[in-house]
Amino acid sequence: MNDIRCLTNDDLLQYKRLSSICYTYCDTDEPKQCTEEELRRRVGVFDEHGTLLSAMIHNSYMARFEGHDVKLLGIGGVVTDPVARGQRSIRRLFETYLPKLREEGYVFSALYPFSHAFYRKFGYELAFEQRVAEISPGNLRDDLCRADEIVRVLPDQDDQGMRQIYERYIADKHFAIERDDSMWRELRQGTPWEKMKYAYVLKRKGESIAYWIGSVFKGDAGAVLTPDDLAYTCREGREAIFAMLRGMNEVRTIRLFVPSELEPRWLVSDPYDVSFKSINCGGMLRVMDVEKALTLLAPPPIAGSVTIQVADELIAENNGCFTVMGDGSALRIIREEKRPADLRCTVNGLSVLFGGLQDFNDALLAGHATLMTEECRWFASMLFPKRKSHLNWGF
Repeated sequence: MNDIRCLTNDDLLQYKRLSSICYTYCDTDEPKQCTEEELRRRVGVFDEHGTLLSAMIHNSYMARFEGHDVKLLGIGGVVTDPVARGQRSIRRLFETYLPKLREEGYVFSALYPFSHAFYRKFGYELAFEQRVAEISPGNLRDDLCRADEIVRVLPDQDDQGMRQIYERYIADKHFAIERDDSMWRELRQGTPWEKMKYAYVLKRKGESIAYWIGSVFKGDAGAVLTPDDLAYTCREGREAIFAMLRGMNEVRTIRLFVPSELEPRWLVSDPYDVSFKSINCGGMLRVMDVEKALTLLAPPPIAGSVTIQVADELIAENNGCFTVMGDGSALRIIREEKRPADLRCTVNGLSVLFGGLQDFNDALLAGHATLMTEECRWFASMLFPKRKSHLNWGF
């Protein structure tokens, strides 16, 4: 009988080698020893001989949603030995640990899938997208607001207000990960002369209003600059970033991962000068605790109610009907026994509504939920608007 348990330090070499096989890279280094807490977040399925068949990592984060700080479970490092595929080991890991992790207080979970169809089986659905655009620096507008001062920030120096800028920037974003010290160190590591890594803070009237961190790759077609992370506190800050990039004459192309709220075509003189190279799937979302998630929604400015019937195959506590009732200023959530549903969906569909990649009516047209009564449509559409999401960390 296969054994499901947390990994030990003795298991890490097996996991490291299995990851190398599944993610197709060579790695001959000894694994780094993990703390007890880190090991608790690494779980696997072992056969009767102690051979690791499948494993995953439960990454713990705090994320922003409707102005609240909530626990978000990031699933990463999912691997299965090619000789053990088809044995439903990953399903057993999800079935075993998702209910337990809900009890630990996780409200949402997210992951970056190799296959959306595969992870839909566990309640996840597409909720984030990644737009990639290319701009020639010289095509950026010459009337963009400029910073009074630009400060280059190296890894071992004071961040010049980067963290404060980021916190203000994500205030109205959803699912943005709150960064601890180690995350900031990882983001900022490297210098222009060692790893072609750039980091600048832009100031106006002495106040830090924007920053960008990026890297440069130089190929046959010239240097390509990719801003890996950027944030700003105002319109002037946003424009100051691109006014600076306009002057980087040694760069041939800016390859931009476009934030959800940004329309880069307004940054150039001619919208034709922006080339959207791709719109990729940026990740999947799962509601871990339906009742708690509903309490976090912003109350619509009108009175109304909607009773939502949810079906969740993996977390039994999420099954049933939940009435969301609002008086125009606050919400009340009631678990129902007999009240008929106004809206029916699986936990996958509910996750789409929370993710906000589409607004409510478009989500209905896409089949993510079924509206049973028209009376609740307006109230429900205000509960589940299109959202500015910012899942900005890999795991």
